[in-house]
Amino acid sequence: MPTCWSQSLGFLNQHNPFDSAAHMERFPVFPSVRTEPINGTFKRLLPLVDVAGQGGFPLSGKLRGGCHLDLEKSFFFLRANGFFGLYSSNSPLNANGLDLLTTRVLQWDPSIRLGVKPTKYFNAQIGFDRNFYGEGVRSLFLSDFGKPYPFVSTRFNVGPISYQTMLSYLSDHSPQKKFKITHFLHGSIGKKIDVQLFEAVIFNSGDSLSNRSFDPAYLNPFIALRPQEYASGSGDNGLLGFGASVKTSSKSKLYGQFVIDDFLVSAFLNKSKYWGNKFGGQLGWKCRFEAKDIKYHFKIEANAVRPYTYAHLGASLNYAHGSQVLAHPLGANFWEIFTQFKACQNSWAFWGELATGAQGLDSSLMNFGSNLFMPYTNRPNDYGVSLLQGKNTSFLKTRIALSYTCKQVFFSEIFCELLVLHFWDATNAFTTIAPFLGIRSPIFNDYRF
Repeated sequence: MPTCWSQSLGFLNQHNPFDSAAHMERFPVFPSVRTEPINGTFKRLLPLVDVAGQGGFPLSGKLRGGCHLDLEKSFFFLRANGFFGLYSSNSPLNANGLDLLTTRVLQWDPSIRLGVKPTKYFNAQIGFDRNFYGEGVRSLFLSDFGKPYPFVSTRFNVGPISYQTMLSYLSDHSPQKKFKITHFLHGSIGKKIDVQLFEAVIFNSGDSLSNRSFDPAYLNPFIALRPQEYASGSGDNGLLGFGASVKTSSKSKLYGQFVIDDFLVSAFLNKSKYWGNKFGGQLGWKCRFEAKDIKYHFKIEANAVRPYTYAHLGASLNYAHGSQVLAHPLGANFWEIFTQFKACQNSWAFWGELATGAQGLDSSLMNFGSNLFMPYTNRPNDYGVSLLQGKNTSFLKTRIALSYTCKQVFFSEIFCELLVLHFWDATNAFTTIAPFLGIRSPIFNDYRF
């Protein structure tokens, strides 16, 4: 089965198609685009199913269905899919695009992507979908966690250098809509090292305080966004990121990301823990190997993000869409270590995941830095701001699962799963044990864990 230009994460029970430790691509950029056009036409229309029940009391689950369409020609492709169904309002099965702030039972989750590639040096896409930048399970740049959104992107490829720019239209808890411009530059150094430069800016269609209208300068795909933000009065929300990866062997890779929201060098050097020094980092290692017809995959990844990173004056400029974060699912003011092990043989797959970490939670009256939807002006202090400030809550999460892929029945996956979540702070502790059983078409990454 040919690889499509806009392969969704986890689609048809394949391993992450942007995992460069397992595929030929040097660096994964979602959506991935083939270096050479296909010959002829590829068509695929598949029904989708997602039915699962959670044990415990009260019983809960979801029942939804849909379809998936692929149409790919030499210089054109179309990918569309969507789920429509019923959801329990109190189930951890509810994730990946669902409106978690409502109790609506009936919900709809569509996505579509249209692209053209006239030459191997250029391609363009437009759609309503999720996007992802990174090597890891999480991304501090842009994650496919959350709801899809309208976007248009262009990508240039010249030798070892790839450059993508994207315009997205976002909405949140504010009547004022917002836009996001993203630039992503990737380059290869030799055969083992990849480096990346990421920048993004969130801005409004109009600023009621300064009467500033839509800034067309951001639409220039070759302009540096951060200087342009300063030239516009520094009222927008800009991000800057650096990434790198090194192949430690033919089947393993060390990777990392570093993102900066704001940074004051003098405050960092005098160790005053200034609130405006907002940044985060990721470091991970992944490998794959095969023994006795069993394929093994292993990943370990650490993420940490300082308080108030990705936040702004409110929902009209924060780094979020549809009440969900555009980067790491935890938002900010946390650290996390995540491990994943998977073994596959023929149609059977077993995987186990373990995550531990801590997060400083906010109160109803004070923003300690974890909630992106609270304005950062409602903070307790300007200095002495430390990681995990606020209500320090630790967590330990475990998930084990066994699945069987029915390739003859549209690659549907029958699975059973046990999810255990344990949270504790200085005064309380609680545990959730949730067994699951169901059948699904694995299209999206699962961020319930």
